[in-house]
Amino acid sequence: MLKVLIVDDDTFSRTDMKTMIDWEGQGFLIIGEAANGINAIQLIENEEPDIVITDMNMPSMNGVELIDYIYGNHPNIRVIALSAYEDFDYVRQSMKKGAMDYVLKHHLNTEALLDILEAARSSISKYENERNKQNIITEQLSSGRTILIQEFIHKLVAGDISDLDEIKSQLSFLDIKIDIENVVVSIAEIDDFSFIREKFSGKEMEILVKTFLDVSREILSDWEQSIIAHMEKGKFVLIFSLGKTYSMLYVYNRLFTILDRIKGGIKKYLNITACFSVSKVYRDVTEISKAYAEADVILQDKFYKGKNCIFMDNTGSKREEGFFCLDIKDEKAIITALRAMDATGIKELIDNIFDKISDLRLNIKATQMICAELISIANKISKEMGFEVSQLYTNEDIPYNMMQKYETIMDMKDWILSLYSKLISMLGRVKVEGQCSEITKKAIEFINRNYKKDVSLADVAEFTGVSSSYISRIFKEDCKVGFVEYLNHVRVENAKQFIENGEHKLKEIVNKVGFNNYNYFFKVFKEIVGMTPIEYEQVCRR
Repeated sequence: MLKVLIVDDDTFSRTDMKTMIDWEGQGFLIIGEAANGINAIQLIENEEPDIVITDMNMPSMNGVELIDYIYGNHPNIRVIALSAYEDFDYVRQSMKKGAMDYVLKHHLNTEALLDILEAARSSISKYENERNKQNIITEQLSSGRTILIQEFIHKLVAGDISDLDEIKSQLSFLDIKIDIENVVVSIAEIDDFSFIREKFSGKEMEILVKTFLDVSREILSDWEQSIIAHMEKGKFVLIFSLGKTYSMLYVYNRLFTILDRIKGGIKKYLNITACFSVSKVYRDVTEISKAYAEADVILQDKFYKGKNCIFMDNTGSKREEGFFCLDIKDEKAIITALRAMDATGIKELIDNIFDKISDLRLNIKATQMICAELISIANKISKEMGFEVSQLYTNEDIPYNMMQKYETIMDMKDWILSLYSKLISMLGRVKVEGQCSEITKKAIEFINRNYKKDVSLADVAEFTGVSSSYISRIFKEDCKVGFVEYLNHVRVENAKQFIENGEHKLKEIVNKVGFNNYNYFFKVFKEIVGMTPIEYEQVCRR
C-alpha cells in the first residue's frame, strides 16, 4: 500500500480530496495532512510518504519550494501539483523542480485523481525496479572485485606471485591501497571455530565471516595502507604496509592497538573471540608468503597460551619440541587410581602428564596422541566394570573427534579430567562399602557385566562356583542388601546415566538396562531415586 501526504492550506479542499475515492480500496493510505510546506517537510521526514499531493499557492512555504526540497532530499517521492487557477508560471516551475504531473483543482474528479495516482504508482514501481537493478549491478561489481582481491591475496600468501612488477600491476588494477615496501602480516583465527560451525547453518557462517570482515575493515580504516581477507575455516590474513620509514616500537604498539580493537569489536558484535599473531617486518610485498608462514608459526602459541590473545613476533616464545608418550608405569598408576576411585590421585596424575607436555612443548598432534591413550585407558576400565563405553560419551562428545576440535592444551586437559570424573562417578554408583569376600567381588563383576540381560541368582552361583543359597547369604552379609535389590540398584544407576546423556527414549532405556516390564522399571526407579524416570529426565534437561 502506497503512503500519500496531502498538502493544502484549504481545509475544504483537503476534505473533498479525502472523500473523493476509496483510498485504501485502491491501494493507497493517507498518512497525514499539512497546511503548508514547512509542516509538510516535518511529516515527510517522520512518515516517509511515497506520494505527495501539494497545492502550489500556500503561506510560509509554497508548493514550488516544497517540490524543490523533495527533489533534493527524497528523489524517490512522486509529487502531484495542484492549483486553483491556471498559473503557467507555477506549472513551469513545478514541472522543472520535479513534479510528475500538474492538475487544476476545478478539473479534479474521481476519474482524474485515480488516473494520476495510478501514473504515480507506475512511476514508483519503475523507479524501484531500476534502483534494484542498479543495486544488483553494484553488488555484483563489488562482489566480483572482492573475489578478485581475495584470490590475489591467497596467491600472495601462497607465494604463487613473486614478481614485483606483476604484484604492483595487480595492486593498481584492484585499487588495493598498500605500499610495496616494509610489510607486516598478521593472522587472525576465530577461537573454537569447529564448535561454532556445528551450531550455525552455512548461511549463518557466511554472515559471521562477513561481519568479522566488516568490523575489521571499519577499524583498519585508521591504518590506511592495510587489507584483510578470509583464508579458510575462520582464519584471516591482515597485511599492513609501513611505507618507507617506521619505528619498530611505534609499529608494534600501533599494531597491538589496532588488533586489540578488532578483538573487542568482534566480541561486542558477534560474541566470539579470536587470536592474532604478528610477523616481523619484511622488506617488501614479494616476501608476504614468508611473513605469513612466520605468523602461522607464532599463532601456534595459542595452544599453550590460550584463546583471545595477541601474539607478537618479539614475544621470544620457546618453540623447541620434545617427545613423550605414556609408559607402562603411567598406565598402571592411572588404572590403580581409577579402581580405587581416587579422584584426587587421578587429577594429580593427569596434571603431571600435562605439565610434562607443556615442559616439552609438544605440538598439538603429539598431545592428541597422548589424549587418545588416556581415552583408551578410561574405555578399558569402563568395559572391565561392565559399563557400555557409550555411556561415557554423548553423540556430541565423540572422544577422538573432540581432540581434533580443541585448540588449546587447557581445553584438552579439562575434557580429559571431566571424562575421568564421569567414570569415577559411574564406578561409585556400584561401589560396595567395606570389605567383601572374593566370591562377592566375583558376583559383583558378573552383575556389572550382565545386568542388561535376564540375570538370576542361579547364574551368579554358577559363575562363582558355589550354591545359590550360599551366594545369597554371603552376598547379603557383604553388601547389606540382597541380590535382587543390588541388581536393581545397578540397573537404575545405569538407567540414570542413559537419561543424563539424553540420547535414548525411556522405553529404549528400560530394555537396555535389563528390565522386562516398563511399569516395574518405573516402580523400582522411584523407590531408589525418589522420583519417576520422567521427573528425573525433566530435572536433567533443566
